[in-house]
Amino acid sequence: MRTLARRRVALFIALPATAVAVTGFAIAAAGVATAGTMSTSGPTIAMTISNDTDLPMVLAGSSNPYGQWIQAPSDYLAPHSSQIVKAFSTDPNGVEVDATYSLPGGAQAVFRADNYSNTTDVDGTRVDADYGHAYGISSWIDSGYPNMNAGYHLYGHP
Repeated sequence: MRTLARRRVALFIALPATAVAVTGFAIAAAGVATAGTMSTSGPTIAMTISNDTDLPMVLAGSSNPYGQWIQAPSDYLAPHSSQIVKAFSTDPNGVEVDATYSLPGGAQAVFRADNYSNTTDVDGTRVDADYGHAYGISSWIDSGYPNMNAGYHLYGHP
């Protein structure tokens, strides 16, 4: 009898502890999926890049000359999918990044962000090369220096 009572007490204690641990993991995982920047000792950039076309995007190059990647651009972005690219700099003056993707037909999409104490912009975001007229990029800035959040949608013209 005493063994059965001990098992019930152990089960009574273990179940709530397990539920709290599972809830904590779920909350932590939900926080990772946001577009917000991670805290660092300097300015940050978080870029949400969405491929709203029926065609894939393949990374042709990326640049982060004054900082480091927290989450670098992926090599491939499938049709109708998104990614979050994150970067930071230890230089308090700012950071700038770009990611260039090749598109079917020879075009290239350039996603650019500048986050400096005197300016925050997405200037330089564009579609270049052959058949560039078949695509467009809408871009916007949700927050500026020191923690920039920007969004980009690549779309195909009808």
